[in-house]
Amino acid sequence: MIQEDIKLKKLKTHVNYILRKDFYDNRVVKCCPICGGSHYIKNGLYKGIQRYKCRECNKTFSKATDSLWSYSKKNPEIWLEFIELMLEKKSLRFCAKKLKISLVTAFFWRHKVLYALSLDGTQNSLEGIVYITKTILKENFKGCRNIEFDFTTQRRRNIWIVGAKGDEDSMFVKPVFREAWDWKTYYEKVYSKVEKKAYMVPYGDRYLEIAAKEHNKKQFLEVKDDDRVKYFTLNLENWLKVFRGVATKYLQRYLSFFVLYNLDKELDYVQIMLSNLLNGDRFIKTNKVRRIENYMY
Repeated sequence: MIQEDIKLKKLKTHVNYILRKDFYDNRVVKCCPICGGSHYIKNGLYKGIQRYKCRECNKTFSKATDSLWSYSKKNPEIWLEFIELMLEKKSLRFCAKKLKISLVTAFFWRHKVLYALSLDGTQNSLEGIVYITKTILKENFKGCRNIEFDFTTQRRRNIWIVGAKGDEDSMFVKPVFREAWDWKTYYEKVYSKVEKKAYMVPYGDRYLEIAAKEHNKKQFLEVKDDDRVKYFTLNLENWLKVFRGVATKYLQRYLSFFVLYNLDKELDYVQIMLSNLLNGDRFIKTNKVRRIENYMY
């Protein structure tokens, strides 16, 4: 006798099982995520995912531990749909309604994804033709609780964001200065990444023009403009408008997300999930999402 499953409930269950198992099959465990020990043994399977037991702390863990959706009760399929909606820059309310999750859950999921993206780090070097520019944003305290700031007597400080792109398919976009340009910080955090043989092309800033002239010396090359850097200020402002303002303490996370839209390579939500979100330890506890000690690079 064949059981009917018109609503495909069993199929959906197996799809989520296969998705979860497939995502973690190639994940490499290097150490115990609890104590950092390197001595561990296999300890069976749970829902098709390999479990381990640490010989040093006797705790158990799996390939899914400390991954993006650790401890989440929602299925991988819903997470994939959420990431796809994020890439389409849909609002949190839209995501919550579409996926039937709460607005609070949508907020924390967005920041879990943004946190995971921010862990990919910064370019180690800028090579070839290096286009560089900057823009300035005012401090934003959106969503900040118990803020000690008198808006009637104090003014919001300027946050200087430097954007740079070399020959590689990536981009350096970081909040580098607070309030004013600082040469020491520039040399330590920005110029240290520019290769000696690189040729710098500055846009729209006198400090960067001085820095580029000093680096290029007497060398002069005719180069094509890179619109992603040339119109960096306009592009970033328009991109941030979608989120109706971004709190400065979360700015680095959003800038990591912004970089994905400025790559030559086209990525879909599955590629981003596999390449950027499931590699390494990407988990952040919900109660730590809002705790950011330093929002500057």
